[in-house]
Amino acid sequence: MSRPITARSLHITRSATLLLAIAAIAATATGIAQTVSQQANEKRVAIWGSSVANGTGDESLQGGYAGHLQELLAERGWELINQSRGGDNTVTIAARFEPGAAPEENTRYLTSVDPAYVVIGLSLGNEGIAQCQLGQENGCTNSFAEANAVFDQFASGLQRLIARSRAAGITPIIALPYARSDFWEREYGLTRRMNLLINSWDVPSVNTLGAVDDGQGRWARGLWGDPYHPNAAGHKEIAYSFVPSLFAALRTGKPIPQRSRNDGFVKLRADSLDAMSYDVDDTMHSFALTFTVRPAKDGPIATIRGQLLDSEFTIVRRSYGAFEWDTESIKLTPADGFAATLGVRDGRISYYSPGGRSIATSMEKSDAWYDVTLTHYAARGETLLYVDGERVGSVTERLQPTAFMLGGTANTDYKDWMIHRSGLNKDEVTALHSGRLLQASLEIYSPLSGEDPIANHAQSMSEPRFDSTIVRSWND
Repeated sequence: MSRPITARSLHITRSATLLLAIAAIAATATGIAQTVSQQANEKRVAIWGSSVANGTGDESLQGGYAGHLQELLAERGWELINQSRGGDNTVTIAARFEPGAAPEENTRYLTSVDPAYVVIGLSLGNEGIAQCQLGQENGCTNSFAEANAVFDQFASGLQRLIARSRAAGITPIIALPYARSDFWEREYGLTRRMNLLINSWDVPSVNTLGAVDDGQGRWARGLWGDPYHPNAAGHKEIAYSFVPSLFAALRTGKPIPQRSRNDGFVKLRADSLDAMSYDVDDTMHSFALTFTVRPAKDGPIATIRGQLLDSEFTIVRRSYGAFEWDTESIKLTPADGFAATLGVRDGRISYYSPGGRSIATSMEKSDAWYDVTLTHYAARGETLLYVDGERVGSVTERLQPTAFMLGGTANTDYKDWMIHRSGLNKDEVTALHSGRLLQASLEIYSPLSGEDPIANHAQSMSEPRFDSTIVRSWND
């Protein structure tokens, strides 16, 4: 038997309906707010590391390399927030991942800024890998075994931070360990080893060491403010090692590149110096140009164009409490244009520098293919030529490249073209020659083989140009 509808029951029904409507509106508003928030943070990057990541040493007060990266990304519609703290290592930084139930006041937590991407910038120095000095007991090591334990702690700590970031929906990028003025051969070797290890992980990374290395694991002249931190010039060189379109490439879902195992290659149909070329859109200083070539005969095989860099050193007075000291700061200024050439002379791979000097392999190979890497360290002013993983020689110069070109004589064959935004050391060149691919600071990787031989597989949006009337794809 149905009950009669009374005024009271009608009032309750209308009230319930109103409450449901309000709840629906609130839920819709919450959903819209969440969507807006998600859209807002899709282009938000957090720098999360220690003192160098926090800009320490930058006397220009521009925020260090993070400040330069912030300016670069802002031009592209991205946002960067620095959540770094001096002194952190892989152990102490973990407490700053998220606030938790009882957040510490004035602490920069990563998740508080809701980033879509995080650059993890930590150092082996803060991890305590350096050799203990006289009277030093903490934050250092007394033996190679202890240093190896610190190495393992750093690697496993980074892996935990990577996994935790991904679990929170944040895409991690690793800034590779860099130089320090208190590093010697032991620490330098472990830094190079760590950088190769991180390059083997399925995570994007940035080769900061290749921007500031003096060749012995310490800051290059004019790049340091104190033994542990770069100055403004050093921070700027580190910033140049970031691929400008890395984050845009990650947003499109571009995966970590893999070395092509296809036996194909491309062949030049006719003489052309710029059959394949890449114009550098954003300032590049240190770099590495790598490719494999089978020359048809003597002549050019690659060309680099750009501007020479003039260098000027000034003295900067620094202080910490009552202690004061002087440091040098280098200023690199673009000057005259240049063209440098890689070529074949008497069957030997040669480099012809803008200053008129040349270096060449000692003898002609019995087989036709050559692995060539020309790497340049702008800060220390050195260009090095490697062929088949072996160092051929070096030239003193400072370059700012604006274009890279592969090409020369007809019937010359090419494969595995790479351009890194950082210098490569002997260990890294050897790894490339052995068939590995180093993704840190890699802007261009065109395998020049397979179904799409001219595609850029690097995590960047850069697009090299190919003259289809000159370049023809072949498969062995």
